[in-house]
Amino acid sequence: MADRKPHILIFNPDQWRGDVMGHLGNPAARTPNLDDFARTESVSFSRAFCQNPVCTPSRCSFMTGWYPHVRGHRTMHHMLHIDHGEPMLLKTLKDHGYFVWWGGKNDVVPAQNGFTDFCDVKYEPPRPVVRHEKDSSGRGAWRGEPEGDNFYSFYAGKLDKGDQEIYYDHDWAMVEGAIAQIQNAPVDQPLCIYLALGYPHPPYAVEEPYFSAIDPSKLPPRVPAPSSWDQKPSMLRGLSDRQGLSRWSEDRWRQLRATYYGMCMRVDEQYGMVLDGRG
Repeated sequence: MADRKPHILIFNPDQWRGDVMGHLGNPAARTPNLDDFARTESVSFSRAFCQNPVCTPSRCSFMTGWYPHVRGHRTMHHMLHIDHGEPMLLKTLKDHGYFVWWGGKNDVVPAQNGFTDFCDVKYEPPRPVVRHEKDSSGRGAWRGEPEGDNFYSFYAGKLDKGDQEIYYDHDWAMVEGAIAQIQNAPVDQPLCIYLALGYPHPPYAVEEPYFSAIDPSKLPPRVPAPSSWDQKPSMLRGLSDRQGLSRWSEDRWRQLRATYYGMCMRVDEQYGMVLDGRG
């Protein structure tokens, strides 16, 4: 029918660098699904900038169309409140007849108020997911001690999936749920899938085959630290002094970066699976 509303997929990874895509000329990136989508059906921006470097203000911005400063959404603690008259894209879609399925991260509305205003389904995994091991302090065991040179790198390395085909974490659970919803879409409503993944957010860790799939020799050169911090903000000097990463060799940096690219490769594959609606 001419007035039939289109189905909508909002695919939202977290902390994806804009230059880690093959179609933008990055020789190390393994992103065939996004590259094909950019080539055939979409618009790809090589000069796009996030609204805010922190996730909640940025998510509030793209869920409202407002800059974060318009209503004070400047920090992790200032979320959207529909009772304050603030719009929210998922609520708007639901109010206009969409069946809205939400899987993955929130970081946009106060969870204690529930999600019924925004979606028909706030998906939860049907079985336990794997989580990163923590030490006695409650930190990720992979971090080591605060005085060590890995603590602030957030590098965890290769994930052990045992004899399983995938490392069944929260993201894989959400992807499976989204595909199941697409395969069982309502016959009398347009469908909106909002899939808010955690990857490639730190910690930097991924399972095979993604961990070994990136050729470190193809990585673009790393932007070097400045020879002097004198003309830089004092915060940058403090980060450099305290994080201990200045002792890292280039081989270690390449491994961390290759792991991150592998995380992006995994997300690209998940995107292709959801786009095809196949499990």
